[in-house]
Amino acid sequence: MPVKDYYATLRIPQGADALSIKKAFRTLAMEYHPDKRGENTENDHYFREIKEAYGVLSDPKLREEYHYQRWLEKSMGHQLDTFVQPAQILQLFIKAEQYISTTDGFKTDKMILFNHVFKLFSHARLEAILSENSPTMEATTLQTALRMSSHLNLDGCLFMADHFKKMLKNYPLEVIAWEKLLRKKKQEQRMDQLKIPLVLVLTLLICFLIFLLGK
Repeated sequence: MPVKDYYATLRIPQGADALSIKKAFRTLAMEYHPDKRGENTENDHYFREIKEAYGVLSDPKLREEYHYQRWLEKSMGHQLDTFVQPAQILQLFIKAEQYISTTDGFKTDKMILFNHVFKLFSHARLEAILSENSPTMEATTLQTALRMSSHLNLDGCLFMADHFKKMLKNYPLEVIAWEKLLRKKKQEQRMDQLKIPLVLVLTLLICFLIFLLGK
């Protein structure tokens, strides 16, 4: 699960003191409180994120542990997750898919691409999408993931299909589309496995023809 940027959530610098953290929380909580804004799933989710961020940053022990998690995440070259609202997450998925669609699939390292796609569709982000109870949002996520996974090899596609199993069970049409992609990838793998024997056979035939012509 990616480490969230709680400071970005509360819109404060990392070195903020306890009073600044409390003030920022109160300001945002007042702005996004359900009683203030009415029923809005996006605002409700952000309100929960605000409370979660404050709960960690206002507790000295939890804040220290959180700082260690931030350091560890950055030391591994990972970015903190600033996409906390489902609508933001969905837009991130769509933009990433648009970018990948412009790359050369034959030149792209499949392992690097798989790692990127898997991290993009983290469990935390999928849970945030599911929390909206929006069939349109879930279907868009599945369709976007399918198009991105089409650039992977068979093993990558199988892993991603299993990763989305929880969400897929409610969308039979998307299940059919994923099954179609997996069949296609299996055929491609079989063709790749046949390439070397075919090249060897063709090479032997050409050598044999050259031998006959040389007589």
